[in-house]
Amino acid sequence: MSPKTTLNKASDGGHRLRRCRESPPRKSDKKKKKKKKRSKKLKLKLKESEANKSLYICHIERHPGDRVSYVVRSIKLSDLLSSDSVDHLQLRQVGYKAGDDELPGFVGCGVLGSQIVFAGGIKPIFVSHPNPTWHRDVYVFETEPDKQPPSVIRKMDAKLLQAKYLPTMMEVGGKLYALSYKPISDPPSFEVFDPEMGTWSALPQPPFFRRDGPYQRNCPLSYAITGTKMFVSQGRFPVYCFDVAHPDREWRLVRSMCERGPFPFVNRALVLDLPGDHNNNRKIMFGYTNDRWYLVVYIMCLDENQESITRIADLKLPMLPEEFEFANIWYIVHIGGQKACLVSPEMTLRGELAPEYEDEIGSHKTRGVVIPFQFEVDITKIDKDTKNCLTLQFMPTRIFEFYTSPSTYACPRTDGCFVL
Repeated sequence: MSPKTTLNKASDGGHRLRRCRESPPRKSDKKKKKKKKRSKKLKLKLKESEANKSLYICHIERHPGDRVSYVVRSIKLSDLLSSDSVDHLQLRQVGYKAGDDELPGFVGCGVLGSQIVFAGGIKPIFVSHPNPTWHRDVYVFETEPDKQPPSVIRKMDAKLLQAKYLPTMMEVGGKLYALSYKPISDPPSFEVFDPEMGTWSALPQPPFFRRDGPYQRNCPLSYAITGTKMFVSQGRFPVYCFDVAHPDREWRLVRSMCERGPFPFVNRALVLDLPGDHNNNRKIMFGYTNDRWYLVVYIMCLDENQESITRIADLKLPMLPEEFEFANIWYIVHIGGQKACLVSPEMTLRGELAPEYEDEIGSHKTRGVVIPFQFEVDITKIDKDTKNCLTLQFMPTRIFEFYTSPSTYACPRTDGCFVL
């Protein structure tokens, strides 16, 4: 497909990447190892405001007795991206909620201002359980230490109007939106939290969530957020838009997007402003697909009722360190300016290095990787020379690690990854 061609079809994709058909290549020969050593000299130059930010990764850890705990870990971007250390970097535990009998699993995780939010979920944590308890509770971790005691994850007074399984949590316009594509009882499957009012309010039911509708399938959401608009699709349904600023506040089928097909990426795409676009109607968008080891880049056009995306680059990701087999999940997060990174908090080790007993109880070492990159877009070439309008450089891959809490099973579930 030509880089100038607006996408017509999108491949189905799951949230987890365990079914990758194409394993990422690994470094093996000495020549490649020498090149890797030389590339270590490259660094992502951070502004002071960027260096002071931190990467936060949120985990749900499983304990014996069908209990879970919520854990927030972090590392400063200056340590993660600019450090000279060649050793694995350590994540620091900054937030913890003990695994009592009330805490549900399969929650949604999002950000509201400086707060990290856990919401919804079920108990017990086995989906096949005949009589699960569905939860409406919301828990909050404040990342600014002067606003809350250290390491506290507290329960909010305001509960969701309706229980939700793995809701997608999106911050738009200073409010928090919860969207659950697996409705478990009556509406609303879509609601919003207003921090000034301290309450949740119901929003229009998405057309693709109708119980007897043609689009409801057991697939994760793919979505992108820009300005006041959220664009959502699934492996089985086309792109819909919800504009929080529109007076009607209704879902709209975007007929001009992907020729009424779904988004061609998994999970959330990163959408950023284009410097020099004075009309502010074009954006750059980064996405990842689970069938290829590529970062895919698009130009998003936001002309009223004519929104579209155009693929401008397929960029093969750097080779993984040889100890890793593949990534289970990827997040794309913005560092600042024209800098971003791909983060995989869950890496599958090569067979001989993988834990022998995943169900063994203890404190388990877990590793992840970060692939930083910086980019430039020549806006004067977008219309005339799309293929050459983007310059992007990957920086050396960074490896981080942490140990799970005591008395946990291996392989904690990652529910959120944010830069704050």
